Amino acid sequence: MAKKFKSKRKLRKLWILKSIFLIILVYILIKLCIYSLVDISPISYFKIETVGHEFYQKIKDNTINNPVILLNYKGYPKVNLLPVITPPKEEIKKFSIYIYNTHQKEGYATKGNVFDAAKDLKKALENDLLEVVVEEGNITEFLNANNYDYRYSYVASRYFIEEELRKRSYDLVIDLHRDAISKSASTVTINGKKYAKILFVVGKEHKNYKKNQKLAEALNKAVSSKYPTLTRGVLLREGKNVNGIYNQDLGENMILLELGANYNTYEEVQNTIHLIAPIIGEYIYGKKV
Repeated sequence: MAKKFKSKRKLRKLWILKSIFLIILVYILIKLCIYSLVDISPISYFKIETVGHEFYQKIKDNTINNPVILLNYKGYPKVNLLPVITPPKEEIKKFSIYIYNTHQKEGYATKGNVFDAAKDLKKALENDLLEVVVEEGNITEFLNANNYDYRYSYVASRYFIEEELRKRSYDLVIDLHRDAISKSASTVTINGKKYAKILFVVGKEHKNYKKNQKLAEALNKAVSSKYPTLTRGVLLREGKNVNGIYNQDLGENMILLELGANYNTYEEVQNTIHLIAPIIGEYIYGKKV
């Protein structure tokens, strides 16, 4: 009987030990699961308040299910990645040209007029660095509304120029005309193709005309350096029966450009536009031409 009793006591001790072992094992497994979720250091592993805090933080940050790399615990230093900052793009200066026609209805031999030429010059000039505005206001209607005759065209165009220059400034202002001379005087053949000649006109009857003259001469030189026979040069105007100002007193960056004449075809005018547009653009950019 005594032996049987001892045997039962032994079994009971073994069962108790086994239960304790299982409890410890389950506890360790639970701790390991929590450890893998909250990613704490082994030093803090047995600190219940640390585990609880980290576990709560994971739930709060909604990162409980994020993958955790083995040994990536907080005992090791972590690299703080700085946010990638894209430097702002350097702002590129955009140059601008304003084109208007004091005599909007000056026409060519076949079709088209100087207003059409202004719009075609705008198309040829415009690019990523150059913005071109063509005056759309009807100067003839302005003359009629104010009972002005044709002689007052520069008074009418001055109204539109001043309105535009109040809005913004321009790097170049062009009053685009066509001349009234013979076909032979206004036409040149370059590499087998016919072109309408150009002429720069500067009014001398205002105190700042020399600045306009300097601009006209610089552009004329730029054109003649590439196409010597395309330009008729720079003409200075003053005296009786001559306007002598051409609204150029409004700014030192203003020119009057005669593009061809009344006997030129519009195709010849377009040919010239394709030659002079890059030269004007290069001058405005300040590039060597």
